[in-house]
Amino acid sequence: MFKQCKVCKQKWLTRQDFIADQDIMIMGYQVNFKNLKAGLLYFNHSCKNTIALSADIFADLYDGPIFSEPKTGTDECPGYCLNKKELRQCPAECECAYIREIIQLFQGAGNVKIV
Repeated sequence: MFKQCKVCKQKWLTRQDFIADQDIMIMGYQVNFKNLKAGLLYFNHSCKNTIALSADIFADLYDGPIFSEPKTGTDECPGYCLNKKELRQCPAECECAYIREIIQLFQGAGNVKIV
């Protein structure tokens, strides 16, 4: 089993089931600048529960460049990662940008693949 809602006990047997569920809505991303894959993606379920999942669960869905340097705090950085509720794609060639591409999967866009 991939995940179970602690409130209503809904089960998602696979990651694909979770991604495809229309009752799941991505609400935010809490960055972990020391370990990006340890950042948390926040989802609301239709039962009004919030589910937090580690970004590493979805990392393999990204099929694009992963930049090695952070741009946080530079002129290139729009500061999206500093706002948990900001879900837009990042235009900077930053090490954090690929996580923001994964977020787009849950909004119906982005450079991701379903596996």
